[in-house]
Amino acid sequence: MMSTSTPRNKRRTIPDRIMLNCGHWIRAAYAFGAVVCALYLTVVYMLPLAGLIEQPAVPSKLLVEILVCGVPISAGAVLACLGILVGGISSSVQDEFLVVGLGNRLIAMCCLEITSASGSVECGPDGKPKYNTAMLLALRAGMDHGVTMAYEAGLAKGEPFLRFFISTSGHHLEEMMQVLRREATRTEAILLASLVNLELHQLKGDALEEAAGFVVEKCTLENRLHRKADLRKSLVVFTGAPRVAPSPSSSQVGTFLSTALKQGFSLSLTCVFSSAKPGRERRKMEGQWKSIRERERKREDSLVDQAAKKTLLDQYEEVQGSEGWFNSTVYVVVSAASAPQLKMTQEGVMGLAISIWGGDSHVLVRDMRVGTGVAWKLLTRRHLRPQKLHVGRLAAFVNTPVQIVPVVSAIQAPSFPVPARELVDNELFIGWTVYGGRQLNRVGLRKEWLREHLAVMGATGTGKTTLVKHLMAELTLKTVVPWWIFDVKGSEYSDLVDIDDQVMILRPGLDPSFVMDMMDPEVDTGERHAYTTFAILRELLKEMGTSTELSPAMEKLLRESVLKVASENRRGSSVDALVDAVNELSGKDRTGSLTRDALVNRLEILSREPLGPILSGGANAVKISSLLDRRVIFDLRYVARVGGMDAARLLYNLVAKRIFDGAMRRGITPELEHVVVLEEASNLVPESYTRQSAADVTTGESMVMLQRATGQGVIVVSTRPNVSSNILANTSTKITFRLPYDSSVGGRFMSLTEEQERYLRTLKVGRALIVTPQTETFEIATARFDVTSQSRLSQEDQASDGTASVLDSMDDEHSHVEKHPLLPACASEDAETDSSVSEKNAHQCLVFDRLGELANRVVAFLASQKAATNDELQHFLMTLDPRITSEDTAELIHDLICLGTIERESLPLVSGGFLFTLPGGGSEAAKEAIFQYIMKALENTPTSKRTSSDEPDIVIDDKAVIIVPEHLKASSIEGTLDWIRHRMSYLGNGTAELYIVVRGSVAAARLRELMDSSEDFDCVTVVSAFPSSLDSMVETQLKRGKKHDSGRRENITADVTDRPIDGHLRSVMHKQIPSSVSAVQTRLWFGTIQDFVELSGGKIRWNTLLDFIQTTAAQSVRSRSIPMSEEEGRRAVTGLLVDERLVVLRVKDKQMFQGFEEGLWVVSCSKIVDLREKAVAALEAELVKSSDRVLRNHGHYNLCADRKSYIVFPSQQELNSLLQSVGGTGCNICKSTQTVCVLTAAEYLNEDAAKPPNLVAYEFEEAQAVIGSEGK
Repeated sequence: MMSTSTPRNKRRTIPDRIMLNCGHWIRAAYAFGAVVCALYLTVVYMLPLAGLIEQPAVPSKLLVEILVCGVPISAGAVLACLGILVGGISSSVQDEFLVVGLGNRLIAMCCLEITSASGSVECGPDGKPKYNTAMLLALRAGMDHGVTMAYEAGLAKGEPFLRFFISTSGHHLEEMMQVLRREATRTEAILLASLVNLELHQLKGDALEEAAGFVVEKCTLENRLHRKADLRKSLVVFTGAPRVAPSPSSSQVGTFLSTALKQGFSLSLTCVFSSAKPGRERRKMEGQWKSIRERERKREDSLVDQAAKKTLLDQYEEVQGSEGWFNSTVYVVVSAASAPQLKMTQEGVMGLAISIWGGDSHVLVRDMRVGTGVAWKLLTRRHLRPQKLHVGRLAAFVNTPVQIVPVVSAIQAPSFPVPARELVDNELFIGWTVYGGRQLNRVGLRKEWLREHLAVMGATGTGKTTLVKHLMAELTLKTVVPWWIFDVKGSEYSDLVDIDDQVMILRPGLDPSFVMDMMDPEVDTGERHAYTTFAILRELLKEMGTSTELSPAMEKLLRESVLKVASENRRGSSVDALVDAVNELSGKDRTGSLTRDALVNRLEILSREPLGPILSGGANAVKISSLLDRRVIFDLRYVARVGGMDAARLLYNLVAKRIFDGAMRRGITPELEHVVVLEEASNLVPESYTRQSAADVTTGESMVMLQRATGQGVIVVSTRPNVSSNILANTSTKITFRLPYDSSVGGRFMSLTEEQERYLRTLKVGRALIVTPQTETFEIATARFDVTSQSRLSQEDQASDGTASVLDSMDDEHSHVEKHPLLPACASEDAETDSSVSEKNAHQCLVFDRLGELANRVVAFLASQKAATNDELQHFLMTLDPRITSEDTAELIHDLICLGTIERESLPLVSGGFLFTLPGGGSEAAKEAIFQYIMKALENTPTSKRTSSDEPDIVIDDKAVIIVPEHLKASSIEGTLDWIRHRMSYLGNGTAELYIVVRGSVAAARLRELMDSSEDFDCVTVVSAFPSSLDSMVETQLKRGKKHDSGRRENITADVTDRPIDGHLRSVMHKQIPSSVSAVQTRLWFGTIQDFVELSGGKIRWNTLLDFIQTTAAQSVRSRSIPMSEEEGRRAVTGLLVDERLVVLRVKDKQMFQGFEEGLWVVSCSKIVDLREKAVAALEAELVKSSDRVLRNHGHYNLCADRKSYIVFPSQQELNSLLQSVGGTGCNICKSTQTVCVLTAAEYLNEDAAKPPNLVAYEFEEAQAVIGSEGK
């Protein structure tokens, strides 16, 4: 129970004590006045009327009676006010009820929130649209005496809401709660029967308190009567009869919400109503009718009377009978950030209200002051000044939107069959059937169905993992079946340890004690098993791309090496043993050496981090076969993060082989013996893997497909339905959550109609479509996974239909550090280290899950933009949530790539060197980027663009350019040559030169080599898609005769000896970075340059750094070490500056920075932090001279003063965010109107970049001078 109250026994203030002392005298005056009044009434009136005495004469009788009666009345009123002031107001939330107390009076209320509903406009008998008034009449019919209802529609934080409040007053809380429960149940039933596709729930706890307090701040009630009204809220009250104007396409409340949403208002429209009798309204109508009839008999009527007579007949026909009358109060509460904005918003709302409910009806809209008494009624949703309205008029305020309004508008759901209860109510409970948006019967899976495999698909955050986790908890509690979960993200399933303490978590890579053999010596002892391992390695290496494909010679050498290792069982069948076998079996000639080196290079993924230590084998190697009777969570998080999905896929296949070999040894069995969960299966067994393999069915697929008879169950979980079609075809139970971008694939997967497929795109979180071996497709609401109540639920499931809430939030992740030993035979000696690493990685997963909603926004953004660079994605994410950090965005993008949700295409032409697209869109995006780069380089050169599929992409006179965006592989080179021949035949003799742009220097060299051997391609030139190559093509070939752009040329081929300080630095900040020719050289240069800067005290002159690079490059050529080219050194400097591991600082006045001479410097990150603090202190000292108030650390602003905000030495990311701000920049805390950006060097700001009008940028000395001049 959560409560807030003003206790009576708190320490009293001086005004309180004065009020209490006065209260004693007032109570005495009230008692004395009441006695005197009673005596006066008895003596002067009662006794004379009884004839006992004569009526006494009272001088100035009127004045005396006023005094006698006025004293107790006045004293009583004053006592009531004192009770409010001294006693205060208390409020508390008890589950689904909000209880508010004022003195000894209590008001309790509850709230039903409508999450979706269809429109309440229907067609009348005459064909005209009308509101559904039967709902209001039904609510009135059974309404308890003293119960008040309020229908509220508004916008909170930019999202619409619809709510029904029910309140009652009294002195006994339990009785009031019983009344509210009864009314809430009755109201829910009426709403469900009256509105189609309605979904609602009852608010509880903080949600109820927040909803109730939306119209008035709680502090307004808890303060004194003389407290000033809240300047951020205003009240607009409606009086009179509203215009009723429904239409087939809109309702009045819907128009109100949609217009307010477009205007960005924050408001709520509340209609409070309770049952009433017609009273004087009906008598007034009858009186007007009689008056008109009287004038007609006297022949004195006029046209006005005849019009009034017709109006009265229409009104009486509408309100005939005594039913359908309500006491009502209608008002709008408007919120704004400031008093001026509130005034403008209030005027806009009043105009909007009159245009919707005014017209020819007599409705008035006026503002009202919000005092304590009014605020009390607003909070409790009670009447202010009630007026009587008939149900036909009240319906103008109580209706649901017909037009599409975000959040609250219902989506028309297609019809799905609801299977019989006996077909779906099985032992492994997973949720409930859904009919009309409501939960009906329990749904469970049979244990035997898992033997026929289960597939679970859906977008990120829709509830897949929660469902599978709940299913595995049910399987754990209700059966003894062991299982194995492949968890790619990590910590997804660690909560299962709380269900069963025998659950084991294996963390390869994180725990150094986990090592395994590449081939299990207990199983892989024959040629068949060795060949299976060889097939896995061959197929996975092919999947990794062109650079890892195996030639026939390499395949032969790998197969023989694997067989040799398996037959001799060398060193536990480790990776080192395989490499040794390759070296032994390779020939000694040049061809054998080349084959050996190429194969060892491709097997490097097995020997480097993270797989190298894991597959090192030995006497302490973990025997996977010994764990098949345990429940194991195999955490692949570290492997996926460090080695990528290629490494995770390799380890997965090697472990899966052990598991399925164990199932094959078990033999045919009719029972479920073991279950494997493949989390993020689109990365482990993707459809692309099948297409690129030589065989129709790969080794990994065959291991899954042949397991039904052995009692091996498989659960496939994926974000997208691009899992191997061979595996999906062999799943008998399919569960699909929302698929926004793959609904067509999901539709075929689930055998859906076109209407059902559209519905699949809009499924709510926690809702899914399911197909079982005994039913057709139907909709379910999945159960929420709850560790604390899982055991209790498992016992109650058999006896209860259950009406628990469906999952209404994305998958919850909880960090959990296990203290169990890794294996029974080896207690971990590094438990503390492992725990700390686990906590760190669990925290990383929590960060990812916290950004789950942003992940969906990224997918939507890429769907609309087709492609985006890293900077564009980072800016988009920071625009959505300013609190997000660059580390969070980088981790989110990395995780989305690992999960296969988005793809990354390497392209040095774009900022950051990578393009991000949705799966399948990489090639088109790369082609468009290459095309745009060439067109930009051509500038004003006349060109013609492609108009058909056979035409070249760009034509300039007699020269043509064709772009090949796909990565070329060895197996596809011949096909590419045939394709080029076809295009050349289409071009004919009209083209003198043809340029083929391909991605990658290796692919270009291979293609050139093949073309040189044929005379067919004499006029064809192959160009790799690098900036230097494309620029050379444009400048020397396509622009023949034109003068080269010296500025561009200088930035591309800047010579070190020229020392281009400004020109090179600006190109570092704003030009693209070519891909590194040698990763080894780049790593050496990175470490060498950073060490040199650190040894120099964290600072070094720009020219000195260039001299160091030149000298180091020259010395490396003469030594026996790896040659380090000067060009690579300059690229390394560029990379370090772009990554902001180093920062450029321009010093104009050495007095400002001690230890620095005038000129351009390169400083380390730690040094720039110290310099920033000194710079901020110096600027603050200057600002204090001219400003009364200088504030620090307002978000990412270092200083704020005089409506200006200063950001000192910003990072490139912060600077880009400021430059790309829409609508200007400024501090949200102090509401500044101008931003001053103090840069380390002016080159960080591109001169051509568009800047917000209120952003100015200076170097430090300039900023200090400007502030000093303003102070004077």
